[in-house]
Amino acid sequence: MRIKRLKRRSAAVLAVAVAGVVAVAGVALASGESTVTLNFTPSALPPPGTGYTNGKLNVHTHTTYTNPGNANPGGATDRAQLYFDDDFRVNTNAVPKCAPTSVDGNITMKQAMAACGPSRVSTSTAPLSTASASVNGLFPVKGCVLIFNGSPTNAEILLFTRVNVSDPPNNNITCGSPASNEQGNTSILLKGDLKANPSTQGADFADPDNCSAPVRQGCQLDVNNITDTATIPLTDFNAFVQKGSFISARCDDTPKALNLKVKFTYNDATVDNRSASKACT
Repeated sequence: MRIKRLKRRSAAVLAVAVAGVVAVAGVALASGESTVTLNFTPSALPPPGTGYTNGKLNVHTHTTYTNPGNANPGGATDRAQLYFDDDFRVNTNAVPKCAPTSVDGNITMKQAMAACGPSRVSTSTAPLSTASASVNGLFPVKGCVLIFNGSPTNAEILLFTRVNVSDPPNNNITCGSPASNEQGNTSILLKGDLKANPSTQGADFADPDNCSAPVRQGCQLDVNNITDTATIPLTDFNAFVQKGSFISARCDDTPKALNLKVKFTYNDATVDNRSASKACT
């Protein structure tokens, strides 16, 4: 019986990875409410035609549910699409690339770092990328997120999440020192595709000629078929990305701001659109 419960909870916790990186708005259990924030530092960025400044990207989401105790709510996130405006630039050749098979399976953070440590693009110093979910609304599950620069083209962003699926108070997990961290008992890997934003997102987002390897602008991060792995939604996700020139930005909008749009498609066929912005100078 204990093994069966653990398997059931392990499947539920896969939702942590759903948002893994990508889950930026959240889903509705009954009529849930989601928030998303965007930050990029530094805020003083070059104007158009003068280059880009390397920095730290932070996307933070939180979802509050009105019916968190429903074990099979429907409306779980099946696809998350993050549309970044064309003032963001991603250089996929800035760090080595990791094959998904290198960090797949139920491995520890220590093993993932041994396989693909040089490819990690999530920050190595505090604050670290974290996630949490509420299993059937009964207890929180905490997780640590390692984000890797990946390949091939449909797996260019690898979202490795390590969680501790256990009854409280035994489900704590700390995310520091991933190269030696063997905490947790369940690992999830989601694969994100970097591709051009659709023209329907507007001129500030659509830049189809420039969203091509290795340096990309006007791109979306598309994580699809999430419910093949996860059915219980995320409650909180906080991702930090910074690694050399992997992520950089400029300031070219009126008003001056970096912008993000997020489209969530749920397994009940409903769609939730969210947006966030960060002022720049």
